[in-house]
Amino acid sequence: MKDLKLIASMLLAICVLLNITNCQSRQDTKEAVKNSQILIKKEEAVRFKQELESLNKTNKVPVQIPDNARIVYATEQDVLEIENGIVLFGWPSCPWFRNAITPLLEFAQEEKATIYYLNIHDIRDLKEKDKAGKVITTKVGSPGYEAILAKFHTILNPYTAVGIDSIKRISSPTVLFIEKGKGVHKVVSTVVSQIDPKIKLDSTQRQELKQRYCEYFVDERAI
Repeated sequence: MKDLKLIASMLLAICVLLNITNCQSRQDTKEAVKNSQILIKKEEAVRFKQELESLNKTNKVPVQIPDNARIVYATEQDVLEIENGIVLFGWPSCPWFRNAITPLLEFAQEEKATIYYLNIHDIRDLKEKDKAGKVITTKVGSPGYEAILAKFHTILNPYTAVGIDSIKRISSPTVLFIEKGKGVHKVVSTVVSQIDPKIKLDSTQRQELKQRYCEYFVDERAI
């Protein structure tokens, strides 16, 4: 009987140790996703600020971008090669994108996270249904964009315009969290309560959106 109790105690200790080890490993991975060690180039932060703020007079969603925005410009190939990281897809004139950017940058600053940014405006494909209901491509996406769709196919949203779940598209904005080369968490658009993207998010909505980004880290911190 004593031997059985001893074995049971040892097995329990092993399980606890493995659980702690797995949790620590998971937390280490999530910390790696932040890429906090990346040196943010001042010229890239300035470029991003100028690209968005230059549209303030013509866009109904004016934005103020901090001088130290934790933004790194990425190419399609860069995104495909990211092992751990956070990628922002979108473009400066998109009102949804402009509404999302302040909460995202606040999140990045608080978490000391690097945001890789890929402008997808000119690289996406365009699809529609013809009169017979067949999906046709009216504009071919760039090879890099198509490769991103293929790599992160499982987590990306369907192309809603064609109504077929197996056909994917990257919406603006999409924030994709990548772990070990796989997409594990995403935040698309802003918040459910925002109906008109030309009306700026209020403080409560901005906080809600920032929380959507933070959700990726919440579970690990609660352990």
